[in-house]
Amino acid sequence: AQAILAQETSNHVIHINLDFWPSVSLLKIEAMLIPLPPMPSPGGSASHYAKSRQFTILSILIAQTTIVLMRWFLLLDIFGGFIMALATGFGWYAYKEDLHITFLCYWGMMCLINGVFDLVKFIDFWVHNPVPLFGSDMPLAYNLSSATLILTPLVTLPAALIAWHIYQDAAEGEAGYTTNRPREARGEAAPLRNSFRSFQAFGGQGQRLGVS
Repeated sequence: AQAILAQETSNHVIHINLDFWPSVSLLKIEAMLIPLPPMPSPGGSASHYAKSRQFTILSILIAQTTIVLMRWFLLLDIFGGFIMALATGFGWYAYKEDLHITFLCYWGMMCLINGVFDLVKFIDFWVHNPVPLFGSDMPLAYNLSSATLILTPLVTLPAALIAWHIYQDAAEGEAGYTTNRPREARGEAAPLRNSFRSFQAFGGQGQRLGVS
């Protein structure tokens, strides 16, 4: 399937091929089905570093929501906009739940996958497009469509970078985030590990049955 935007100018008709590649879409779906490593889970309030990035995350989410609407109504890219909307939904839920670290990581991974594919898609369009991306003699819809193609990877890839830094912050054991188990559980397990180290299965010489 293709989403084709046609705008007439005074001299010719411009056809912008916005094929969103069914094969690439299948790769996106397969990537989401790949088993992922355990995600950090919130053990309390968000860390200081995550809270310091709260306004940046909100700004990116607003920009992503705007781009989703532009992809639907300007590019008629229904499937691509839907996949981006799913990733943005993870981000909005994480923001609503006091920067939920698990959903922030999901948001970042989906933004990374979508951003890479959208960047390649824009480069392919730029190389094969016979007319400039922008022009004063071009219709407004054409300029807005070109701007949407450029802005899509610009609002998704930074989200992946921020999510990565927050994940690294959580992996270092900042307050409120744990990567495997709560700190209390790890502290309770320490005496058990020490007791196993000092435990001996048996000792002394063996005795053969029936021998006095």
